[in-house]
Amino acid sequence: MLDLLSAEPDRQAAYLQASGVGADEILLQFDDVLHVARARVGDRSLSHEEYLMLQSVDGRADSVSAGSEPIWTEVALEEAVEWRELRAAARVAKASLERSWSQDVDDSSKSLDG
Repeated sequence: MLDLLSAEPDRQAAYLQASGVGADEILLQFDDVLHVARARVGDRSLSHEEYLMLQSVDGRADSVSAGSEPIWTEVALEEAVEWRELRAAARVAKASLERSWSQDVDDSSKSLDG
């Protein structure tokens, strides 16, 4: 989901057109991810720090949601500052989580080798 949230506006618009859904669907799907993430923090398969990265994206998603009706257009995907800031936050979170998960895999491999 972070891949779609961080994607360029033309890719997001193409997704919406192919799926036949409105721009709000992007945020609805991210909201679903947050529900799963909360559960994963509870079972400790997601760290609190990783969850905080998702929360930072959620803050930007809230800014989009607070926008007026025109925020949900494909034009707004390209032009609205709220969407730009959401994409930037998603990119940061995605990169951080990828680093964290890559480190986890490396650590697991080392412990198996040892």
